[in-house]
Amino acid sequence: MRRIIRSVTGLITLTVMLLPHLIAAQLPTASPKPPAKPASTPLRDRWHVLDARPLAMYYYAPDSQGIESFEEHVSQMTLVAPQSFEVDEEGSVEGAVPPAILETARRAKVAVMPLVVNPGFDREAAGELLRSLRAQQRAVTNLARLAARYDFAGWQLDLEYIAPEDKTYYTRFVQRAAARLHSEGRLLSIAVVPRFSDVYPDVDPRREFHSGEWGAPYDFRALGRIVDFMTLMTYDHHSSATPPGPVAGYDWVKAALEYATERVPRQKILLGIPFYGREWVQSGDETSTRTLSFADAQDLMDEFSVSGLWDERWRTPWFQYSDADGLHTDWYENSRSLDAKLRLMQEFHLRGFAAWRLGVEDPAFWSLSTLKERAPQRRKHATHPAGTRAALKKD
Repeated sequence: MRRIIRSVTGLITLTVMLLPHLIAAQLPTASPKPPAKPASTPLRDRWHVLDARPLAMYYYAPDSQGIESFEEHVSQMTLVAPQSFEVDEEGSVEGAVPPAILETARRAKVAVMPLVVNPGFDREAAGELLRSLRAQQRAVTNLARLAARYDFAGWQLDLEYIAPEDKTYYTRFVQRAAARLHSEGRLLSIAVVPRFSDVYPDVDPRREFHSGEWGAPYDFRALGRIVDFMTLMTYDHHSSATPPGPVAGYDWVKAALEYATERVPRQKILLGIPFYGREWVQSGDETSTRTLSFADAQDLMDEFSVSGLWDERWRTPWFQYSDADGLHTDWYENSRSLDAKLRLMQEFHLRGFAAWRLGVEDPAFWSLSTLKERAPQRRKHATHPAGTRAALKKD
């Protein structure tokens, strides 16, 4: 009798336990819930940046013109990259993004990715940082903490004039920084000076363009495997250390892209485009230079009643005039020359472009039909050698 009671009791208990599952099996199945949107700022920014086609990155250096341009055109941007931080030989990172930039970016939901540079592009200081494991680790920790504190999407490393023999040390530093930032959902990009061959010194007479010591420390293949994307600084083709010529001549830019795209995935390359130009003044045996905004170029042509000329090979405008100071030769960028560069970006199927820098551009750039066609696609959830940025600060 007790066995029967225990059997009946067990059967009732089993039925009660299975009843909800039996009922559920008769009900229509609900479609699975869509994946949750990323909750944290780093993941939202990461999705937004990496989904943009093209990735439109704009550099900012502190001045009122830059702020005005940023506030007016922020809706056309994927990333703003203020040149605001420096890293020293001990791995200390100092700097700050102007509050007006942070506030405007946050209102427009545009990600912020500051640059970190070696101050003055000091080679010796950069070497001390790169050759010290402790300094590298301190720098990486500081970058991670600052990114978390200010909700940066990540960082762009803009270490320049590194000794060619420090190439491996630089690659390892980039690797350490990427590992830490990626573990926290943030991005790492780098700025690199163009190369045209794997050889340095590059003296092959068969080549028109040659890799210099500023490009020598960048191992394109290795770095391309590590970073989320890289800015190819295709500007300063001609500089304060060269005869007059375009800042970013078309054929020179194209040759730099041919080298880069054979070594780095195209979806990781941003084409660097310059908004600035340069003026050379020849007086006797002396030559001086200064950087030139688009507005500067227009004012000079008006003042001296000269017209802009177009160089078909370099696809860049220029003009000349003389005064008491000597012969002035001016090469500058306008919407026509910039559109030619954007078409190269499209031709090479690159991730996007990075423009140096806000506030000195031809206003017509923003209304280019080709630029509008390639506007960022936002997901609902989210006296220096060629290739350096120092021109705008030191000429």
